Amino acid sequence: MLRGAIVCLCLLAGLLVFVGGSSVTAAPTPVPDMKPDLSSMNYLLGTWKCESTVRGMKRPNTTTYSTTMDGRWILAHDVAPPFDPYRTRAIQTDSWTTYNPLNHLWVTTFVDDFGNYGINTSPGWKGSSMTSTILVANDGTTGHDTLTKLSDTQTKDVAMSSDASGRANPTVTTTCNKQ
Repeated sequence: MLRGAIVCLCLLAGLLVFVGGSSVTAAPTPVPDMKPDLSSMNYLLGTWKCESTVRGMKRPNTTTYSTTMDGRWILAHDVAPPFDPYRTRAIQTDSWTTYNPLNHLWVTTFVDDFGNYGINTSPGWKGSSMTSTILVANDGTTGHDTLTKLSDTQTKDVAMSSDASGRANPTVTTTCNKQ
């Protein structure tokens, strides 16, 4: 009886070694590869000349839009020259916009070469306008921004915000024309 148990254990151990040393592999777990539908933003692709009213003065800037990351993001590269005594050097801002089909929100994240950053979200277009909510900004700014598509070659943007203490910042209005 003991001899039968030992033989059985040896056979079981041999089977475990055989199975453990085999080259059987599990099927890989698929990685989600959802490509967002950015078509409602395609009119932006290209170069736009813009003018903003900031601190009561006109500020020019140029924004170039392109798709990036295998068509999953729209990259906006913006350059604005110095325009008043408060900002004496050019500022460059890059922002990336995509659509998240899981929560049905447009998401924009941006950074600039002054150290500013933020994240905006929007439920999308309502007619010819899209309003975004500023969720995070390095200085505590919160607010909303409404982009209105006037045509395929002209937009108007109105940004209203408050600083970290809740005090309203001046409204910034920007008009852009596609080149």
